[in-house]
Amino acid sequence: MIKKKQLAVAIAATFVATGVAYAQQQPQKVEKVEVTGSNIKRTDVETVAPVDVITREQIEKSGQPTIAEVLRNVPANSGNSYNESFSNSFAPGASGISLRGLGQKATLVLINGRRTAGYGFAQNLQDTFVDLNSIPSAAVERIEVLKDGASAIYGSDAIAGVVNVILRKDYKGIEMSAGAGTAAGKNDYRFSATGGFGDLGKDKFSVLGVFDYYKRDLVKLSDTDFGASRDWRGRAGGGRNFDSLTGLGTWQQYTNAGVATQNFQAVPGCNAAGGTLMTGPQAVAAGLINLSSNQSAATLATLQARAAATNTFCTYNSNNAITALPGTERFGFLGRGTVEISPNLQGYAEVGLSQVKSNQIFTQPFFNTTGLTQTAVGLRPFSYTVNFAPGVAGNPFSTLARYAGSLSDMGTRDTSIKSDTYRVLAGLKWTAGSWDGDSAFGWSRNEVTSTNTNRLNIAGVSAAFGISSAAQPPVPTSNSSTYNLNNPSANSAAVRDSIRANFDRKSASELFFIDTRASTEFAQLTLPGGPVGLAVGAEYRAEKLKDSPAAIAQQGLILGQGITKTDGDRNSIAVFAEASLPILKNLEAQLAVRSDRYNDYGSSTVPKVGLKWKVSPEVVLRANWGQGFRAPTLPEISPSVATFFTQVNDPVTGASGINISGIFAGNPNLKAETSKSATIGAVFEPTRDLNIGVNWYQIDWKDQVGSYSFQNLVNNNGVINGVQQGIVTRDPATNAIVSVQTNYTNLSEVTTRGFDFDLNYRLNTLYGKLGFRAGGSYLEKYAIDGDEYVGGNGYTSLPRIRGFAQLSWEQGPYSAALTANYIHSYYQQLLAASYFSTANDPRFQTGVYGDKIGSRTTLDLFGAYEFNNKLKISGSVLNIANKQPPYDPGTSSTFLYDFTQFDVRGRAYRLNLTYKFK
Repeated sequence: MIKKKQLAVAIAATFVATGVAYAQQQPQKVEKVEVTGSNIKRTDVETVAPVDVITREQIEKSGQPTIAEVLRNVPANSGNSYNESFSNSFAPGASGISLRGLGQKATLVLINGRRTAGYGFAQNLQDTFVDLNSIPSAAVERIEVLKDGASAIYGSDAIAGVVNVILRKDYKGIEMSAGAGTAAGKNDYRFSATGGFGDLGKDKFSVLGVFDYYKRDLVKLSDTDFGASRDWRGRAGGGRNFDSLTGLGTWQQYTNAGVATQNFQAVPGCNAAGGTLMTGPQAVAAGLINLSSNQSAATLATLQARAAATNTFCTYNSNNAITALPGTERFGFLGRGTVEISPNLQGYAEVGLSQVKSNQIFTQPFFNTTGLTQTAVGLRPFSYTVNFAPGVAGNPFSTLARYAGSLSDMGTRDTSIKSDTYRVLAGLKWTAGSWDGDSAFGWSRNEVTSTNTNRLNIAGVSAAFGISSAAQPPVPTSNSSTYNLNNPSANSAAVRDSIRANFDRKSASELFFIDTRASTEFAQLTLPGGPVGLAVGAEYRAEKLKDSPAAIAQQGLILGQGITKTDGDRNSIAVFAEASLPILKNLEAQLAVRSDRYNDYGSSTVPKVGLKWKVSPEVVLRANWGQGFRAPTLPEISPSVATFFTQVNDPVTGASGINISGIFAGNPNLKAETSKSATIGAVFEPTRDLNIGVNWYQIDWKDQVGSYSFQNLVNNNGVINGVQQGIVTRDPATNAIVSVQTNYTNLSEVTTRGFDFDLNYRLNTLYGKLGFRAGGSYLEKYAIDGDEYVGGNGYTSLPRIRGFAQLSWEQGPYSAALTANYIHSYYQQLLAASYFSTANDPRFQTGVYGDKIGSRTTLDLFGAYEFNNKLKISGSVLNIANKQPPYDPGTSSTFLYDFTQFDVRGRAYRLNLTYKFK
């Protein structure tokens, strides 16, 4: 054993020998790299703009199986961030990211610093974005998150920042990894294989291939601890969150004059169909009928009549048929080859392929719903609220009766999504004199098909139940029916198929680009701090988007189904320049400008100015100011239309809560959204092992594309501030509103500001290497047209604070990490206007229930052991304490929690094995 003194002498001798050796060698050239937020290659990775780097090691220690789930825990990723848990989405099956809560359309996602095709379906009808699920996780080297406006560097969409996913470029040998996990009683599986050969420095070439596979079981809401029951009595609005009274089928009696009574009768065979049969008193005991005295006398009298012992109800826990997280199966491939043609010329090519399949379920089709019918004045919504004559379809009453509930024999309404993404890139890296350049072309395409099954065909339903949509209004009466509502098992397959609608919705998004960029340092142009750096470049892009609804949907022949259609294309040309000015040895300035010209809306030219001042070796100050822009998306500016259902009050006829067709259409006269962003920050590094960063930001976003409310358009007959902004179409016979159509328009102004914080600390001890990382984001302001939404859910959920802290340890072959993720509480601002209204519950209004959505802190544990240089085993437990999402019926009446903020699966376990063949 070597004694401490001998060891010290040996180490000193090694340093001396090394120093002599280096003194005798020529100084080695330090390689320059390109960092997100700048086109100038540099040796100093601490740039003018704030950039967070998520390394491959950090991704592993997070315990998350995909990069989409890793990015959901980024503190700056706030409201308007959707993943595939948004199953009732216009863009199902996809995951995006929303920096600063400004929406997925305001965060630019790049792959290796270049653009890729967006998802074929637009989120919220108009927002285009890149699907993170289409990026193979095993192919990711690191992720760089630029938390600053960057339109002067990258062009459109970078208003809130940039997420640059850096993929692996080379590897020698073969690496295979397999893993499995479980959460909420359902499993997920991972497998990846990475292989490569060739050494660019030695062999003048390298080849890399990565295959990635991921599969996850579908998780129903009832599979989770949170959604095992919908019985939320004792919580705000909770009395109505429990299973509905009508459930799988309950009849309500009406007089022959069409006046409702409080007599109810459940369908026979309720329990056998999966429902729960309850009498009136049992419904009271279960909390389905609330007889508390805090309600109005009229309401209480109605409920007391409903609670009669002679009444029966067929209730149903709909969580058994609601998807909390879709099932998915993903295949991904990355292939890359690099060859050195000459000392000054390097060629590369890259191919990326991915297929993402998702499947989700929703409750059985229900009879009392809304459909569209074609009239002389356009598609008009109508409700299948039908009075059945005595003796029809099992009507249990001797007078008219109305059926409410699901068609349980039809099965759940299922959606299967298949998304195929193709990406090809080829280019040359070159050196000419003092210039380093990169020129490339690329093509990418996303094709997505959503297959919808078990919807209701309007024509088939009308025929089966003997009713006519032409009878709307008034409420039609059925005198004959071939479909037996009272005994679904008696219905033949032919009868079910006659009312069933299965159809596809397809879309394709495509992007082609050619770009070139080069950077240099001017030795002859030197400032006191060193030579001036310059980068210049140009880019051409062509984009296409075609969202094609099925003919049956476009014609308005499906109950409860909206329609989206887009067929647009455009091209753009951009030139850009950037300068790095070392004003002093410790003071650097960045100047950038970019000009983009689109063939549809016009041109945008935006500048940026940044400063980095190294006050001392321990302190760096930096500040940035820039302008940004977002070109209107193709659904917003090209020939497009989205038709859906909405409700308005009609001031002309006095009718309230009437269903109308709401129509959004593309507007070729849109202009670009514009922004101004500023950041001021400091980095403190008192020792090599401690780094602390603080950053303040503000973003002012103007001319945001949106639309006027349909109610506002109805109130003013489509005229807003003297300008015709919409068309209100009425039935010439009844003067009832049929539809309201409006175009997207440049409308809103958003201002947001806040602070970011990050800390990194490393410590070597006798018991191993310790590390501590922490990061957080504080949202100070989020105002839309002067109205403040920060700290509430009135616009989208915007908690003031999101953050994480991680303690890690390494000792020889062992490593471990403990991570805490925190989301602050926020105010309940939607509940009073939601389905679960508590207007009659004074306990809520006096604060007994509280007026906040609670905070949540989850703990994740990771551990790994390397048996040798080849085999490694790792495991993780996510959400150790099995913390549930805070209850929030205001944000989502279906899920009762905010799926944009929280994962409902609870505790999760994962195990992974990696083996390297070298």
